Amino acid sequence: MFSVIPVVYCKALPVPAEGKEDKTVYQCPAYKTEDRSATFVFTAQLKTRQPPRKWVLAGVAIIMDVEGLSDDTKKKDAKKEK
Repeated sequence: MFSVIPVVYCKALPVPAEGKEDKTVYQCPAYKTEDRSATFVFTAQLKTRQPPRKWVLAGVAIIMDVEGLSDDTKKKDAKKEK
């Protein structure tokens, strides 16, 4: 199952000291493609109301290019512009 996320504004912040874990942030892995093996790009820090372990157990990740999905989105956007 995939959900399209909006464009996200990113900014760099200092990393908290070792041992200090923020319970309101999920360290979400971001990958180039669905093949998670060698396509890791960065870790996105996403605010969450749920415990981060919920998302870890669910295997939640950001996939930047889901095959077929981006093509469908482009077609819908082109139709809206007409």
